[in-house]
Amino acid sequence: MEEERRLIHQGFMTTPSEDALIQKKMKTFGLRKKSAFFRAMVLNGYILKLDLPEIRELLRLMKNLANNVNQMAKRLNEQGNIYETEMDGIQQRMDELWNTMNQILTKLEGSKE
Repeated sequence: MEEERRLIHQGFMTTPSEDALIQKKMKTFGLRKKSAFFRAMVLNGYILKLDLPEIRELLRLMKNLANNVNQMAKRLNEQGNIYETEMDGIQQRMDELWNTMNQILTKLEGSKE
């Protein structure tokens, strides 16, 4: 498949303050070329970059919870019982998950404004 060449030049004028804002947004999105930034904005309508450490924490908590549930299931299959403290641990991890998800939703809702 042959790559299509860009032959048509697009251009427009900005004020110095608008240019500073463009530079700031390009830096935020890790883009060095204005042409790449402008193409992304015009063709895609927007650029979205989410860096939410809460999501990484959410994944960590989910893996931890899944491991605990698997250990409980294994013990239940082998011994026919589980400990109440294990159930309490599961509930605690579920609460941590809900709190983290609520933090993420609050942060996302705040970014709409």
